[in-house]
Amino acid sequence: MKRDEFARASDPESLVQHVRENAPVLRQSEHAHGEAMETVREDTYRGYHIVVRTSYHIEVDGVTVEGHLGVTNDGQVHYHAVPNLSFASAVDLVKQLIDTFPEDFQPKSSGHEHGEES
Repeated sequence: MKRDEFARASDPESLVQHVRENAPVLRQSEHAHGEAMETVREDTYRGYHIVVRTSYHIEVDGVTVEGHLGVTNDGQVHYHAVPNLSFASAVDLVKQLIDTFPEDFQPKSSGHEHGEES
């Protein structure tokens, strides 16, 4: 890949567009609907093997967010639908999902509101 091709392919807007185009495939999940997303982090420290299992069950307006979420050993959260981005928190990640896939987060017509936007 040439440098200018790499620069275009790694541009954040290009990545967002690629994700949007491939969203139907990315939405097909291997886990059961409503199942918590679990991530496992492992490390060795002074001869001790450390395993940290973290489970996430994320909802937006009562609807479960599905997919594959991971956490690195330094605490950065990432989501397979946006593989080249990482976030300081799962909440920040969900905010980005709402911005990237707004059609997946259309408000329900129940009239119930969940506070103000940030």
